[in-house]
Amino acid sequence: MEYDHFRLSGTPEAIGSNTWGGACVRMVTWVRFRDLRHSGQEFYALNTHLDNASQYARARAASLIADRLGGLDRSLPLVVTGDFNAPAHKNPVHDTLLDAGLVDTWDTAAERTAPYGTFHGYRPLRPYGDRIDWILTTPGVTAHWASVNTYSHQGGFPSDHLPVQTSLTLG
Repeated sequence: MEYDHFRLSGTPEAIGSNTWGGACVRMVTWVRFRDLRHSGQEFYALNTHLDNASQYARARAASLIADRLGGLDRSLPLVVTGDFNAPAHKNPVHDTLLDAGLVDTWDTAAERTAPYGTFHGYRPLRPYGDRIDWILTTPGVTAHWASVNTYSHQGGFPSDHLPVQTSLTLG
C-alpha cells in the first residue's frame, strides 16, 4: 500500500546520515501491507538494525522509532522486527519501545522454545543468553508461539545470529 525509509540519525530524511556517533549508517524500512488472500486486513511491518557500537546511538534510535510510530495509522496492527543490539529486558532501548505501546512477542507468546542468545558469532550457542533480536507488535496482535531457530547444516549456520520467529494473528 505504501512504504518509506528513515535513517536513525538527527537528520532522518538525509540518505546516508549518521549523526549520533554510531559505527555505521542505520535505518528503518516500513511497509503498509494489505492481506489479499484472506481478510483484506492491513498492517505495518517495520524492520531495523540498531548500531552495534554505541549505546547512545541505540537509545536515540529507539526514541526516534517510538516518535515515528505515532505518525502511522495506529488503528492498524504493527510488527517491528530487527537486530536491536541490546538485550531484551536488560537495556533501556527495549523499555523505550515497550513504553511506545509495543509488546515483545517472546513475552506474550502462548508457547515458546528454549531461549538462546541470538548473536552467536559462529561460536557455540548460548542457552539462556541475551536475545538481541526481537519481534515487537501492538497489543492487539496475538503471538501463538515464539522460537529461536537453532538450525545448522553440518555444523554451519546461515548467519551469525539465530533467527527469532513467531506465529501471529493480526487481530
